[in-house]
Amino acid sequence: MRNKLIQSENLCWLLDEHRPEVTVTPIIIKSSDKEKILLKDVNGRRRDGRNLEDIRPIFLKTGLISQANGSAYIELRQTKIACGVYGPRQTKVASFSGKGNLNCEIKFAPFSCLKRRQSYRDAQEKELSHLVFEALAPSIRLDLLPKSTIDVFISVLENDGTASCLAAAITCASVAVADAGIEMSDQVAACSASYIDGDIYMDSDLLEEQRETGSIVLSYMPSLNEVTHILQSGEVEISQTTQAIEQCTDACSKIYSVMNHSLLESVKDKMQ
Repeated sequence: MRNKLIQSENLCWLLDEHRPEVTVTPIIIKSSDKEKILLKDVNGRRRDGRNLEDIRPIFLKTGLISQANGSAYIELRQTKIACGVYGPRQTKVASFSGKGNLNCEIKFAPFSCLKRRQSYRDAQEKELSHLVFEALAPSIRLDLLPKSTIDVFISVLENDGTASCLAAAITCASVAVADAGIEMSDQVAACSASYIDGDIYMDSDLLEEQRETGSIVLSYMPSLNEVTHILQSGEVEISQTTQAIEQCTDACSKIYSVMNHSLLESVKDKMQ
């Protein structure tokens, strides 16, 4: 009994010996606490200082993947996406097709979301891949690429909202296709918005997205003034939808200038 007591005292002494000087209690955010967080202040500014109609600052650069024919990387604060384009390559099929094939695949990294993602493709990734295809296909001159295939692989490194992530993926993929030298009618810029408490929050983040009653993702070719794809969810008044489309169109025009600037910078770097 005494030996056990001595061992217990030694163990306590060892624990005290290696105990850090400062300890911090872990912060656990409950669902009820999220509802208490104010999305905007009395002046109408959001938590990150943006107005409701403002989008997040964009960092966009091409030439990230050296093995790909074209690549791009986009970052909107906590949203980070990389895209690689391979092709056009010859398609070995029995039947002749006058138009080329476009394959789009989006994949979330296991560490990209709050909840760890699986290594295999799930239903959400398949759905988002199809949405990216629908947004990009009208802009690419597939009629000039018979019996050819273009592969677009998108990797989400960090996700801060599904709708904004989809919009950023479409924008990044369009720049990567242009970087690959594939002929396009125009580049596709995409932007998202959330409907929260009767207001329109442009380019909402994850916390704002959890409070939304609906959302919209718009893909737009500014030079041709054409919309390639619209995805809307939730019950929204027609007047509010019209306003959201106008704001997304204006935001896409701003994003378009960033896309052109990144491509011009990549051309200057290649010429040097």
